[in-house]
Amino acid sequence: MSDARRFWALVHRWAGLALAFFLVIVGTTGALLPFHEPLDRLLAPAFHSASAGSARDPLQLRADAERASGGLVPHLRLHLDPGAAVVFPVQSRPGGPVLDFDEIAIDPATGQETGRRRWGDLSEGRVNLMPFLYRLHYSLALDSWGTTILGIAALVWTLDCFVGFYLTLPIARRGWFRRWRHAWSVRTSSPAKREFDLHRAGGLWLWPILLLFAWSSVGFNLNPVFSPVMTALLGEGRGGLVPQPSLPAPRLSPRLDWQQAITTARNRAAETAQRRHFVMTQEMFLNYDAATGIYIYGFRSDRDVYEKFAGARLAFDGDTGALRYLTLPTGEHRRATVETWLSGLHMAAIGGLPVRIAVSVVGLGVTGLSVTGILIWLRRRQARLWHAGIWGSRRSNPAASKT
Repeated sequence: MSDARRFWALVHRWAGLALAFFLVIVGTTGALLPFHEPLDRLLAPAFHSASAGSARDPLQLRADAERASGGLVPHLRLHLDPGAAVVFPVQSRPGGPVLDFDEIAIDPATGQETGRRRWGDLSEGRVNLMPFLYRLHYSLALDSWGTTILGIAALVWTLDCFVGFYLTLPIARRGWFRRWRHAWSVRTSSPAKREFDLHRAGGLWLWPILLLFAWSSVGFNLNPVFSPVMTALLGEGRGGLVPQPSLPAPRLSPRLDWQQAITTARNRAAETAQRRHFVMTQEMFLNYDAATGIYIYGFRSDRDVYEKFAGARLAFDGDTGALRYLTLPTGEHRRATVETWLSGLHMAAIGGLPVRIAVSVVGLGVTGLSVTGILIWLRRRQARLWHAGIWGSRRSNPAASKT
């Protein structure tokens, strides 16, 4: 083995060992998250229960949530899932009592509360199991610290994808393709060969998908690295939320109330749709951010690739109604389009049930690659110790085994 290959093998080994803990967590939880909503409803049926009958007006449901919670609800659901309670985020009122929950569920037919929870708090039991697994997946349940740690791990994982691929390539030039073909197969003649080949071949089988998940994880968790790289590769232009400057003090009561804000959002969307040549197909939500004083209107359009999520964001001033920005998921900027597909595939929000199943399989594959990598390292470490005489001397010398 050349010095260069020996160096990169060492890099791959220690990068893999350093990442194994994180990849087992994100791989295992990632196998469940494509089915987050049905599993959450299965585990917390009372929280998500809904009565038969027509749903109340969205504005009334938001008022019901504020009445039942005693807090502020900065969110208006404009599209309701049939047969399920409407879940609203809740904030404590300034100067009021601190709430011990941050989500409340409202029956859409009656306006009555069906449950409340502090999202992701596992101490509350299975009502929060799926939210906790989601927190564990994107931040190790450590909030901003965990997000940064996983972002760094994702960056190392991205780079290690290329190192691992390089190490599968044959050294000899003669019969290169024939030799490389063996890297895609799995031998079963011994446990050691099976573990090594599963690790190598599994990495090759899943390599493009692993790279996609690794780099999109950098995008979710380490934007200061992700954004400049994407800009350099694809140019300016991004989708989703655009950071806005904070006001000197939160604007808790904008001049536009919720009804006026809905009208303004629809008017702004219609104006920009004509100017930028898109068709709005479904409005999803309206949020108010007191820190910046803007309303954010989320909707689906003919530019969407997501199945359920709102890809477009329209933001306007809560006092004047002036448009701040409109971002569309595809069709205007290469970077926004690529990022939309990256995030949509990562979240299994594209392609229906087959993609959700595939993403779950990939999650299990990530866990399997990490476990086989650890087993390979343990076997080789044991062999090195044996050849160094450490294991052999202790096994052959009873006195040494007692020290």
